[in-house]
Amino acid sequence: MANGPRKTLWVAVLDGSKGLIYRNEGDAEYPVLRPVEINKQDIPADRDIHTDRPGRMFDGTGHRSAVDQGDAHEYEEKRFVEELVDHLNAAALDNAFDQILIFADSDSLGAIRPHYHDELKRRLIEDVPLDIVNEPVDKLEERVKAAIPPD
Repeated sequence: MANGPRKTLWVAVLDGSKGLIYRNEGDAEYPVLRPVEINKQDIPADRDIHTDRPGRMFDGTGHRSAVDQGDAHEYEEKRFVEELVDHLNAAALDNAFDQILIFADSDSLGAIRPHYHDELKRRLIEDVPLDIVNEPVDKLEERVKAAIPPD
């Protein structure tokens, strides 16, 4: 990153309830991450989202059975990270960054990978399955330094 035109590197760190986007204002050898955006979502536990009993259905033989409502908490986490990747896709299409590193917990990474736009994929250095959203910035800068390929 030191030679030639300076490339804008973004680092996205996310999980199901928090998304942090940083811009590297340093270089490959000495990354200096500055926040671009912080997104948080307070997702209540599934038991607090579902207040009613599950619905019932008849199977045609006179028996009733409960209908599974699914995990609303998990659904909200998935929706949150998908909104974040939509934002990253739009930023890639707007040329907001030249390169990007994504760190996310395994569940979130599995949810967002199918939604990567081709332009985001082209700029992606690596997506790393790590849950480090609460890690201090200096530790994240060390991870970035290790992940940036040498020129």
